[in-house]
Amino acid sequence: MPRPGAAGELMRLAYFQGADPRDPLVSPVDHPAVLAKFPPTLLVTATRDMAMSSALYTHRQLVKAGVAADLQVWDGLQHFFFGDVDLPESREAYRVMVDFFDRHLEGARQPRDTGGRRP
Repeated sequence: MPRPGAAGELMRLAYFQGADPRDPLVSPVDHPAVLAKFPPTLLVTATRDMAMSSALYTHRQLVKAGVAADLQVWDGLQHFFFGDVDLPESREAYRVMVDFFDRHLEGARQPRDTGGRRP
């Protein structure tokens, strides 16, 4: 994993809470044999997302390991931008996510019972 600066190091320590980040079960990104077992993966980030570099690095590692990995980067938005459902970019991100799962889970989707109402 790329070496973070001081702020990144503090966030990493808080996130891992004492777990060894070198453990492939904790952080598989630097373990090609583990990554090779990943399913198709969608990474969504934005240019003002503090985790964008990690997303780019993870995407590169997944591709090197032979995993079908899609990377979507939205310009000028922050981390978890799609949590704001009123943003037009959020609706676009939701379409990207649905399309990704439709492609990779084709045939796995079961119709849900809506009680006669439209979903």
